[in-house]
Amino acid sequence: MTLSEELERLHRLHECGALTDEEFAAAKAQLLKNSADLKPPPLVFPRLRDRLQSGRFWAMLLHLSLLLNFLMPGVALIITFLIWQIGKDRFAELDEHGKNVINFVLSYGIYALILFLLFIIPVVSIPVIGAAIVMPMFYLFMAIVALLALFAAWKANQGQVWRYPLCFRFFE
Repeated sequence: MTLSEELERLHRLHECGALTDEEFAAAKAQLLKNSADLKPPPLVFPRLRDRLQSGRFWAMLLHLSLLLNFLMPGVALIITFLIWQIGKDRFAELDEHGKNVINFVLSYGIYALILFLLFIIPVVSIPVIGAAIVMPMFYLFMAIVALLALFAAWKANQGQVWRYPLCFRFFE
């Protein structure tokens, strides 16, 4: 509660008769004396500052960093690795989330490579059929990756570690 809110509360108590003149004066003097202890509310994004101190928030960002692959392929691995390495000593839960995400990126990168190799032959030999097969498979694969990353981020924000399905465990 701010100083002005506390003074207003005392004034209302005094007006309604709950405090005598002497009690009001003493309470007001005490409040003004202790006003140095009352901190003003933070001016910029108070909740963001608190969130940045939370391991859950960083774990959620770790999973959401996978979505950067849609904008700049390959960046997710770098950003994820940096968040994991910088934050794992500060937040204990971030180490497990980091290993989980790195395993996911590497595993699904292998799956994407296999899909690419399996479908490159039809694209080269019969472009129309190949494109009809490859493009839907590519979009389906990317949609699955995005949904899994969003679900894992949601679970991380709740304080749970959710393991991505079909991942190789390179890091335990």
